[in-house]
Amino acid sequence: MASDQDFQNAAQVSSVKAESSDILSQIKAMEAMDASGTLSTAWKSTKFIDDGVPDLSGGVIPANVITFPAGLGDDPRQPYFMTYVPMKITSAVGGTMGDMSFATTTITKDNLAQVALPIPTGINVAYAQGWEQTDVSAVQGAVMNSGAFNSAAASFKDLSQAGSMTINEGIEAGIRAGGQGVDVVAGKIQASGGGLGGAVSALGEAAVAGVSGGMGAVSAIMSKIGQTGISGNAVAGIALGTAGKLLGPAMSTAAGFASFSQVMAHYSGPAFRNFNFTYNLRPLDPKDQQNIVKMVNFFKMASAPSQISNGLFRIYEIPYVFKISFFSRNGELQDVNKIAHCACTSVAVSYGGDRFNTFSGTDSPIETSLTLSFKEIELITRAEMEMGY
Repeated sequence: MASDQDFQNAAQVSSVKAESSDILSQIKAMEAMDASGTLSTAWKSTKFIDDGVPDLSGGVIPANVITFPAGLGDDPRQPYFMTYVPMKITSAVGGTMGDMSFATTTITKDNLAQVALPIPTGINVAYAQGWEQTDVSAVQGAVMNSGAFNSAAASFKDLSQAGSMTINEGIEAGIRAGGQGVDVVAGKIQASGGGLGGAVSALGEAAVAGVSGGMGAVSAIMSKIGQTGISGNAVAGIALGTAGKLLGPAMSTAAGFASFSQVMAHYSGPAFRNFNFTYNLRPLDPKDQQNIVKMVNFFKMASAPSQISNGLFRIYEIPYVFKISFFSRNGELQDVNKIAHCACTSVAVSYGGDRFNTFSGTDSPIETSLTLSFKEIELITRAEMEMGY
């Protein structure tokens, strides 16, 4: 039984002939016409791609569009489809949407500017956010608890949210505020004599004493901490924590306690989204087979680099990226997530179906399976999510 991804037009299946000589002659005739420029192998729609795409010099490159199967988007039985448009990165300053500039381009000698394929079953998206575990030392904890640190952090946040500054102005102001904040924090700790500053200093002296004094270090720790003015649970926590580090895991276990650095979760940013699409393409006529070959070459070549130099260093022009969109006969789908510009990370091709087979006499496979993997190159934040990404 054919799956949803076989993408066959049932009304045309009965017209498929296996007579290889006739198919082979048709293919060769079409190839000859294509070489002479008299054959149009592209399905064009002014809704998506017009007669050409602009090049970087301001001119227009003649462009072709391939759709598979024929009639996709126009046939009521095949109303949904997705488009792949290759783009060239022209500039980039970061990974946030808007940090990059793109220009349309064409691929292969056929000047393909767009490929349209059916939307496969099971399309999905995952929004991943990075949260990592990190250790917090006693010194870091002391700094983070200081009022000077909180003041400096608030200054950084205010600067990042100020819309009136240019990027360079914001960076320079942030560096100035950050440097002042660090100096203030360091000065506060050094000048405190007691409190947290004294505790940090006392712990450092106790650690040195512990290296030479062994178990006597624990007593030294307690006496030092007592001079800092800290009491209660804080004293107990500092004492046990430092003693655990000095005694080591075996002796700490024998003493009946375990010591670890404090931990906290820190945010490491949104993750780039990944997408995978699989198509099972079965030609119904010679033109279908020719278009399948051209589509495979389209994705292979767009995802590969061009080598600029192969001397002492291998230098490449980076591959093209893709703008992927979902459509129905009425226009772009509004209730399916949009996809930002993507790099194609893998093109996997399988030929011939479950048991490799070709059309008699032509050596053209009866089925070509195409699996495409993509990674977005623009990070998605709340602003982009509100726009449908």
